[in-house]
Amino acid sequence: MEAFDLLNKKLQKVIHEMKWESFRPIQNEAILHLIGAPSDVILSAQTAGGKTEAACLPIISQIADSGKNAVKIVYISPLKALINDQFARIEALCKNLDFPITKWHGDASASRKAKLIDNPAGILLITPESIESLFLNRTEYLKSLFGSVEYIVIDEIHSFIGNERGTQLRSLMNRIEYITGTHPYKIALSATISNIDDIAKWLNPDNSSSVKIIEDEKKTKETAGIIKCYESALHDEGGETKKSTKDAISPIKQDLFNVLKQGKNLIFANSKMVLEEYCDAMQNIAEQEGLPNTFYIHHGSLAKNIREESEHLLKTKNNISVFCTSTLELGIDIGNIDRVVFLAPPFSVASLTQRLGRSGRKKNTRKEFRFFLEENAHTDNVSWQDKLRIQLIQSIAIVELMMQGFSEPLNTTTFDYSTFVHQILSYLGQTGGANASELYHVIGEVAFNSAFSKKDFIEILQNLYAEKIIYQLPDKTICLAQAGEKIVENYEFYAAFSTQKEWKVLYNNREIGQLTAANILFLEEGANFLLAGKRWEIIEIKKTNRIIIVKKAQAKKSLKFSSSAQNIHQAVQQKMLEIYQNNFTPKYLSKNSLPILQEAFEIYNTDIAPQGSNILPVFEGSRIQNTIGLLLKQQEIDVENIDIGFFYENGKQELIHILKAIDFSSIDKDALINLLDRSLKYKKKFDHLLPDAILNKSYEQECLDFEGAQEFVEKLSAVTILQQLGINS
Repeated sequence: MEAFDLLNKKLQKVIHEMKWESFRPIQNEAILHLIGAPSDVILSAQTAGGKTEAACLPIISQIADSGKNAVKIVYISPLKALINDQFARIEALCKNLDFPITKWHGDASASRKAKLIDNPAGILLITPESIESLFLNRTEYLKSLFGSVEYIVIDEIHSFIGNERGTQLRSLMNRIEYITGTHPYKIALSATISNIDDIAKWLNPDNSSSVKIIEDEKKTKETAGIIKCYESALHDEGGETKKSTKDAISPIKQDLFNVLKQGKNLIFANSKMVLEEYCDAMQNIAEQEGLPNTFYIHHGSLAKNIREESEHLLKTKNNISVFCTSTLELGIDIGNIDRVVFLAPPFSVASLTQRLGRSGRKKNTRKEFRFFLEENAHTDNVSWQDKLRIQLIQSIAIVELMMQGFSEPLNTTTFDYSTFVHQILSYLGQTGGANASELYHVIGEVAFNSAFSKKDFIEILQNLYAEKIIYQLPDKTICLAQAGEKIVENYEFYAAFSTQKEWKVLYNNREIGQLTAANILFLEEGANFLLAGKRWEIIEIKKTNRIIIVKKAQAKKSLKFSSSAQNIHQAVQQKMLEIYQNNFTPKYLSKNSLPILQEAFEIYNTDIAPQGSNILPVFEGSRIQNTIGLLLKQQEIDVENIDIGFFYENGKQELIHILKAIDFSSIDKDALINLLDRSLKYKKKFDHLLPDAILNKSYEQECLDFEGAQEFVEKLSAVTILQQLGINS
């Protein structure tokens, strides 16, 4: 039987009205499976691959007649904007069906939420944080809301795996099943990923072989692009840029403008500061050339209405450029993008692939990338990273790996102690108190699938007691102490990940965005900064209310937003090493960038590759780099960490000799990690509530790799022996 014939007649009518000529293969297969022999499912396809309809058509069809009596589908999304976007698409599919579709997040209608609580029905679209809020604030309604759910759809599941939100989400889903006694089918939507079988284990740890994997076999579209690298203006001793004139436009910004002034573009950077600076520059050039402003900005520190304006314009305009962070990386529908521009290399191949998937969605078009990179000019004061042109080499490495079909495997086995603490506090907040056995059963065994031992659990409870977060009644019931209640009752608790304190920026009593506490350290009344692509002068800073009052300004002083670097995968740095060693020059590198790349090769060949070099190259990824650095710290060796290796005044060979002398079998990991100040080991929201030994384990799995470091040192030994024998390795 054809997939279409299996669908509910009312849904068939909608599809006819939408003038669909046919289903995509992934949609056909999903309909046949979910209606014929349902199970947990992973639907994997590139951006705009039809995943949403593949999931929703069969399950909406299944609840077409029962959806008005209870909530039957829960659709979980990582972003409020994505919920808003998918709401419209699902609402269109359900227009002939007699049940409600409800958005539930911080910006959604309170009256619609209240209506759902009173009469649970239809489809609920929600974020993990809002589910957490329901557990704490609507505890008595959990069974009525979730007791009849038949399907849970997890959108963009790859954005949840390996981080606190994913750990929280899986815990909450397990807790829902525990409370309701139900086991809904789970349908995960994902971009193309390399270790999809591991995702199946994440989705169904008890029976991963039952998870149906449906992948889009459609041939990847042609990809084209160019990398352009520019040398920055010289700097004086004070660090100020020297310019020929006060308002001189740098070549990189002028060239970028010439590309962006036509078509529909997304421009990504790794810091909000860079986005603000470049958006401001594009607006200035447009004004100077008498052209309309088509440049907008989108990041998490902007007010909701400013973000939504950019999203609306992307959907409706054909000539627009939006400077954005990962806020536009996920699948909110913004139509076809002509090109995706990068002002810095993404931290991962997966991120490059996801962002690039925004382009080339029309027929007879290709995906197009453009890199506009700026490297510091060589002076006596520049770092080794500058000399080696790390940005440029990393960009080439990531593009090469993407074209080879590589993507970093998602980490599905992380032991997230921080979120374990979060869920312990959540359960105490939900129930008002529980004894240790109940608490471990529900959170340790049910919610976390026994991932944490009872010993770890008891040590965490003891530390929470010592920190006065919890207390115990005479009957052994564990309750939240006053400090614990303060944590749980704060709305920020709903998120298991850390959020920086935000300061509201107001202009004419209207919010234009937020700044973090780190930003405020550099600001004072009268200072100027950039936000929302415009210049502002601070009139007043209200510290008590965390409010900054501003007026429009003309000065060009920009605000430096803080940003935290992410781990770089081992495969990326190994590809970088291969590029250096082979003097690899890609065809997509612009001609004017060739001298800059050749400089990098010359520095590598003269200052790093020789045996007498002062630099020991590592190129094994951030975790192995961190581990070797810690081992050298224990040996009291003073080295300079240069991201891809270490600089040592006494030379590479002595550093190799020191590393070879380390007995990895006798390393006391706790003693080694304790060389770091405790606060430096806080990587997640509730790490500060972990006892020392468990904090060390958490830090190790997040930042270190002892086995990888040992393998690197062993390889060093083999290479050194071969070199001593005069044999080229």
